[in-house]
Amino acid sequence: MKKILLFLLLVSLVVSSGCYSCKTWQKLHGRKPADPNVEYMWQKGCRPAPMPLPAKCEPPCPKPLPPPPPPPVVPNCASRTYPCGGCGVVKLEKCMPNQVQTGAEFEFKIKVINLTDGAITDVVVTDTLNENFQYKTSNPPATVQGDKLVWVFAGIGPKETREITGTGIAVASGVVKNCADVTYKMPVCLQAISIQPNIAVTKTAPAEVSICDAINYTIKVENTGTGPANNVKVVDELPSGLVTTQGNNKIEIPLGVLAAGTARSISVVAKAQQSGTYTNNVVVFADGNIKIQSPAATTVVKQPKLSITKTGPETQYIDREVTYEISVTNTGDWPAVNTIIEDEIPAGVSFVNAGQGGTLIQNKVMWKVAKLNPGATAKTSVTYRPKNIGTVSNTVKASAVCADAVSVTAQTQVRGVPAVLLEVIDLTDPVRIGNTTTYRIVVTNQGSAVGTGIAVKAILEPQMEYVSCTGATNGSYADNTITFAPLSSLEASKRATWEVTIKAKAAGDIRFKATMKNDQLDRDVEETEATRFYE
Repeated sequence: MKKILLFLLLVSLVVSSGCYSCKTWQKLHGRKPADPNVEYMWQKGCRPAPMPLPAKCEPPCPKPLPPPPPPPVVPNCASRTYPCGGCGVVKLEKCMPNQVQTGAEFEFKIKVINLTDGAITDVVVTDTLNENFQYKTSNPPATVQGDKLVWVFAGIGPKETREITGTGIAVASGVVKNCADVTYKMPVCLQAISIQPNIAVTKTAPAEVSICDAINYTIKVENTGTGPANNVKVVDELPSGLVTTQGNNKIEIPLGVLAAGTARSISVVAKAQQSGTYTNNVVVFADGNIKIQSPAATTVVKQPKLSITKTGPETQYIDREVTYEISVTNTGDWPAVNTIIEDEIPAGVSFVNAGQGGTLIQNKVMWKVAKLNPGATAKTSVTYRPKNIGTVSNTVKASAVCADAVSVTAQTQVRGVPAVLLEVIDLTDPVRIGNTTTYRIVVTNQGSAVGTGIAVKAILEPQMEYVSCTGATNGSYADNTITFAPLSSLEASKRATWEVTIKAKAAGDIRFKATMKNDQLDRDVEETEATRFYE
């Protein structure tokens, strides 16, 4: 009777709440818990097999477990101090993974550390490899000498570190062992300060004067060294035809001591006794067998003289602009006044533009330069566009008051450019199995010159059955490829055509492929045409 009352009490509890203990729940179902220590019915260990919970019973949500900590990093490094631990000069350190995957690349590092306050030289790092290690690469690159990798550093500064990063592969399972070593030199260095005077001398003169004008020379003596120059003397022997205002042709000027970092400037006035070109040097003497000669100084007296140059491309393509650079220089001894530059427009070209100041007058381009001093250069340019293939000859001349006219001719070879286009089309698409279609291959020279050595091939897919071919050259079929004999040449704006007829063998999305090469191309040109074959 007591058991019956207890059972009814449990049933009423379940009906009212829907939740009960694991032990009670399993007892109502005639079972035992999978884990006797489990307290609640919704816990996993309460049910030996999946059993649905009552609708009214909702287990509490378990808190998420914290993520597992990352695996500890296991260092795998070794180091050695040379020549000994207590008298360190160089420290060599090497690191690599503790475990590596066979056949997969892994990284290793080697550090060379100068522990001293001085530089070391001729540093050589050697890494001896066992047979299970295959070297791949490193930075800096290693020199491979048998089973050794060698890195050479000319020098490593005080407290400086050089790092080598490399990769390798374990070619088989087992131990991968590398043994690194280092050699070096540690020179003993002393220094002393050496002082030395360094004399530099320049002489400047006007580029041009008339016979009536004085020539004003400026002589600059400079000591750019680290010590004084003693008993400095300037000697200037004027060239024949020049004298000082006192009538002398030799100048000697004592300067005494010239300290380091200082300079002296001297002015000398001379007079030309006759026209011509006067060039001379000034010489500086000082204690310690110092003898320094200046660069030559040149002054020209009277009469202009013109020289002209014209440069342009030796070759150019048709319809591309050709620019000629023109230079007119007064190499004479007096200003060139009213200098006229005339460029004759050659036949077979069209005028594009001219440099600053250029004017187109009928069949010439002209520039005017009011005054061109001796040694000065007037530069300009003119641009034309060739209209025909051939040679363009362009002549330019220059003239000035009191100067003889000069001229020069530049030539440019005008060429065409072959530009070959490959096209492929199918004349029937789609194609029913058993029927034929024809592919037309067209090669067009879109350029301005003849294309040569044009070779065409066609490649069939297995769903195609070769029937025939025709075209600009004969073709032959073998191994699903039609090879046409090369076309020796194709004129500009012309085209050549080939046709290949095939029979559809099987349904699918089919590709017909054509290739072309010629003498002007570095690589083959490829073109494909898609055709649908159907039942």
